[in-house]
Amino acid sequence: MTEKEVDASKQADDAKPKTDEDKTDKEPAKQNEDVEGKEKESEAEKTDKEPAKENEDAEDKEQESEAEKTVKEPAKHNEDVEGKEKETEPEKTGEAQKTPKGIYFLLGNEFCERFSFYGMRTILTLYLVRQLDYSEDVASKIYHSFQVLCYFTPLFGAILADSWLGKFRTIFYVSILYAIGNLTIAAGAIPNKLHTMKVISIIGLIIIGFGTGGIKPCVSAFGGDQFTSGQEEKRKYFFSLFYFSINLGSFLSTALTPALRGDIKCFGQDTCFSLAFFVPAVLFVIALILLIIGKPLYIIKPAEGSVFVSVFKCIGHALFRKATVKDEKKEHWLEYADDKYDKDLIYDIKCLLNVLFIFIPLPLFWALFEQQGSKWVLQAAKMDGKVFGTFIKPDHMQLDNPLLILVLIPVFDNIIYPLASKCNISLTPLRRMTIGGLLSAFSFVIAAIIQMKIETELPAIPPKGYSDLMIINNSPCHLDIVTNFNISLKQFESVMAKGNVVQKSVKWRFTPTGCSANATVIQEVNATSLYETMMVTLENNDLRFDVSNDSRIKEKDGNPRVRLLFSIDYEFAEGVNASFLFQGGSYFYIIPDNMTRPGRIGMTEYCSVKPSRYKLHLPSNGTKSHEETAFGEIDLKPGGSYIVYIYQNRSGNQKELRHAITVIPNSLHILWQIPQAIFITAGEVMFSITGLEFSYSQAPSYLKSIVQAAWLLTNALGNLLVVLLVHFIEFEKQSYSFLMFAALMALSMGVFGIMAHYYKYVKKKDNSDSS
Repeated sequence: MTEKEVDASKQADDAKPKTDEDKTDKEPAKQNEDVEGKEKESEAEKTDKEPAKENEDAEDKEQESEAEKTVKEPAKHNEDVEGKEKETEPEKTGEAQKTPKGIYFLLGNEFCERFSFYGMRTILTLYLVRQLDYSEDVASKIYHSFQVLCYFTPLFGAILADSWLGKFRTIFYVSILYAIGNLTIAAGAIPNKLHTMKVISIIGLIIIGFGTGGIKPCVSAFGGDQFTSGQEEKRKYFFSLFYFSINLGSFLSTALTPALRGDIKCFGQDTCFSLAFFVPAVLFVIALILLIIGKPLYIIKPAEGSVFVSVFKCIGHALFRKATVKDEKKEHWLEYADDKYDKDLIYDIKCLLNVLFIFIPLPLFWALFEQQGSKWVLQAAKMDGKVFGTFIKPDHMQLDNPLLILVLIPVFDNIIYPLASKCNISLTPLRRMTIGGLLSAFSFVIAAIIQMKIETELPAIPPKGYSDLMIINNSPCHLDIVTNFNISLKQFESVMAKGNVVQKSVKWRFTPTGCSANATVIQEVNATSLYETMMVTLENNDLRFDVSNDSRIKEKDGNPRVRLLFSIDYEFAEGVNASFLFQGGSYFYIIPDNMTRPGRIGMTEYCSVKPSRYKLHLPSNGTKSHEETAFGEIDLKPGGSYIVYIYQNRSGNQKELRHAITVIPNSLHILWQIPQAIFITAGEVMFSITGLEFSYSQAPSYLKSIVQAAWLLTNALGNLLVVLLVHFIEFEKQSYSFLMFAALMALSMGVFGIMAHYYKYVKKKDNSDSS
């Protein structure tokens, strides 16, 4: 939830008495008046409109109490006695100055809920890719589908609260569902069969989507219900604290959960996603407990009827009459509903539809903005995060947005907007939104440029039908190689031989010089895969050849990977799990499994490790399992793929440790993402914050809840757009996708600018909408 949503809920709540269906159908501002009690009711309206006069002298108290009683009966639609007592109690003299105690439980509830949601969402993309083994495109579709659910279901949550359950019971029941979803995804992250983990995790996401969406429109409005006339300042203070709780919870969880999943080991893995999901789940259980504990202190209003239903009925009735009534012409199609609905309501719905029409191009902004949690995280995972000996995690880059928001809002409000005004540059709300959208488009141009640099580091795929062969001379011999081409390879060097035809046997001639081997060897080479590795070394003064399939990939977790090719003095016996030890920032063992035992020559498979500088210790025949003195050192950088080859011959006093890089490590630093983050956050300030303020200034007060729902719906549609575009348009490179979104956003803002040019700002008929 953002500040915009909080303000939306507050303003919608201020206008809540106008949401009753009967009130909407017939004269929304005055419905159900009692003709005989007009004088009393007039006095009551005066009392209701002047909350500052609540502390009138004692001789007027009885008259005022009677007046309030008269006005409250039609305005609250026959609320139960308990609700009346709770609402009127704070209105007594002196009570208006007291802060409702129940709000502190609601603030704690909101902090824990936002901690839970953002903590879970921050690590979601990497969880889908690294633990559930989804491709980046599929993970992106799942992430944005989840976002669609989160921002579409508030519509149903609002209708449920307004029409049937009331806010408190809606929050309570839906929160139970929400808690179950959090615990479900935490359980799904526990290592198990991959299919089982996928099913449980997706079920958990669906439940969370309904949960967070169901309570989203209710919590802030329920907080507003705790204040009555005369407590406007305290209510404003509450919403400031409410917004602070939201941002504090989201900031702390965004900082914490990546550390939990990346720095803690559990269940035999180097990561602990289950703990990173479980901690937010516990926080939400605490949120639910706080909600329950505070119940005796809450003012709980029953359902008052949904303005959504009333507006939809009016629109439906107008469309029906327009289609069926042939002998009646109206200036506007909504006016066909004037036989049943009040003209003021029809006018207000016209204003609402004008605002909703201007919303049409807006989903594209959210399509770009929400990719900060999906495609931008995946981009960061392919960058170098090393800073002063430590590593910035890719999901930690999502902290850029809330930090930049805190900086850029005062910059725009106190510098940029006033400066534009002094320069006679008219930045109307719609112009600000247009500029903000273009800034977000430019952020994706920057993202595309960075992605192009990343793509230059990705391994090239051989042409179809051909193979690349890495030849590693792990010997003290100089090798002259003759095949379809000639290669001269010095001792302990490596070379990549490209263009080998797959499934075609070719004879290669190897001539050694400068070592104990002197016989030319004919070696038959038959490529069977895209990538292969050949090690040439010495065995009993003869050349020995070992060939294996290889691969050229970057690990999904961004870690380097390494394999060993060796020719050493230690003999690996059958049934003995001797290993090589790497010691650095962490330590790990590699057991050679691609060799003939007993033997001294062989290869290992690739092993994914933490980036660090490591010392390599060979296995030992002594009392200790490994030699105390390191054989050599190797620096393994993020994203790189390394073949480390070692040669040892104590009798000849020979010792070598070399490495070949088969996949280039991440060289572009992760902090290069900051410029694109600045532009999209600046776009958010100009587009999102201004957009919601514009919407509320143009919408009738008692229809603000519909504007809020429509605003959230644009977010849902934006995420849906990402899902559809990723599904139906496949790009060879991710940079092309970023450029496509930038172009679509620029085109969308062009259309929006034209619509804004012809938009007529609504002038308010009265000051009732000053909330």
